Amino acid sequence: MHFNDLPLEIIQHVFSLCCRRVWFRIPQERDRSRSGTIQVTLLLVCSRWREIALNTSALWGDIMVIYEAGRERARGLTASFQFVQNWLNRAGMTPISLLIYVHEALESQIAAIPQTLLSSFHVTNLDLASFHSFPLVPMNTLSRLERLRLSLHEPARRIGVFPRLPEVPSLKDLHLCLHPDDFVDITNIYLIPWHQLHVCTLSENHWSSQMLFNILQRCKSLVKCTLLMKLDDGQHENDIVLSNLESLVLDMKFRGSADHIIRSLTLPNLKYLEITSWNRYSKLPVSPEAIVMMAQRSGFNQRLTYFSLCRTEQPVDVRSLLVSMPALKNVQLLGPLMFQLGTFDDLSSGAVGPQLKEIFLGVMSDEEITLFLETVGQRHEKAKTVSDITPFALVTGQCTSESDFESLTRRAKQCSEAFNAHVEIMAGEVSLDPLMTGMILDSGESDSDFGMGSASDEESYLDEESYIDEDSEEPHSFENPSSESHWESDPDVGLDSHSGEESDPGDDVGSDT
Repeated sequence: MHFNDLPLEIIQHVFSLCCRRVWFRIPQERDRSRSGTIQVTLLLVCSRWREIALNTSALWGDIMVIYEAGRERARGLTASFQFVQNWLNRAGMTPISLLIYVHEALESQIAAIPQTLLSSFHVTNLDLASFHSFPLVPMNTLSRLERLRLSLHEPARRIGVFPRLPEVPSLKDLHLCLHPDDFVDITNIYLIPWHQLHVCTLSENHWSSQMLFNILQRCKSLVKCTLLMKLDDGQHENDIVLSNLESLVLDMKFRGSADHIIRSLTLPNLKYLEITSWNRYSKLPVSPEAIVMMAQRSGFNQRLTYFSLCRTEQPVDVRSLLVSMPALKNVQLLGPLMFQLGTFDDLSSGAVGPQLKEIFLGVMSDEEITLFLETVGQRHEKAKTVSDITPFALVTGQCTSESDFESLTRRAKQCSEAFNAHVEIMAGEVSLDPLMTGMILDSGESDSDFGMGSASDEESYLDEESYIDEDSEEPHSFENPSSESHWESDPDVGLDSHSGEESDPGDDVGSDT
């Protein structure tokens, strides 16, 4: 069967699979060659493909706009964004994912963008990033917006008032990458509809603990949360009950004890908990006993399946912690670690951590590593006869700098081969291990450095030279990376290429494909 003889719905689906996010740079650079996209290429194949592409709304709803406002002073926003508007119009009622990056924009330029690009489209996923600019936020009601990300990096000056968000009745996911100290008046932060959020993420900047507690009091629907918290003066305990919360990443920046922060939280349905420090090499002043008490008081100790704890000032009693959290399937403890007599025997028999499948333990002595490796085989054999015990699938430990690393690595490899598990011994300071990192990402709960780094590192890649597409995770230089195909602006997509200057914005368009 010829491709054109396929049903319309199938052809449209194939076209949709071929097309990914398109990005526009405004203003274009005059000396740059025109670059093409899959969408426009489809228009040029034949009249039938052109008709199908123009009427397939899913092709036109994933866009990134890079607006370098410092080079746009002499021209109006209407002309510059007309091509983008026309492109988005093709999306119709299809859900639109839109990322807008602005650089060195004046307040007047910022104010015009929401009116131009956000007023009449079905935007469900919106990412607004401002560099050296007044903050870009939506201004009109966005009734269909489900996910919003606001970023503000290095504003030219301190800003008077945190902008008030419009009505966003469908908003469920909010990501903030900004610092409250960049604003004189932050009252409007408390007017964000925190009560309706299911997901809340902070990145790059730590917020005052008391401010976050005031916000958390409003977050009755949260299911997943990433907080970057710094300690205020004084140690005031709060009573924060988050009944629906299932996943918490808590990145803390403290000098004094953080126990009162832990004691302030009641999380009865928590399944995923990561406690980490802003500095992966520092030791967090938090007591492991306070964490165990929080788990028992909340009742999530019987539900928690993932737990990661960064370096702490106090040693972690591995056996006591694992006994208190019997449902764990994945645990990562960076230490310092303390092993009671019989800890490894209990791990082997499944008396502690019976459901554990993946385990990472920080620095251990050679003797402890030897017992740890023996545990893998003994537990493997035990699991053959006891159905309630899960054999280890991924085991990682860290030796001291004085250890015989080659010998330990050789034994770990033998253990892997004998018991069909991934067993690894790491030397020296812990570095990011792709497998361990993938393990966390696969859990669907966090993308931080498996408890060794800071959640604030997540956005550190972001600067004025590149931006990363969250879908492709490929860096996009603000120099057009796409191949050259020398197409003219299509009158049915953007502005007519024969209309002179008005067609220029359409020249600078690229695609992720």
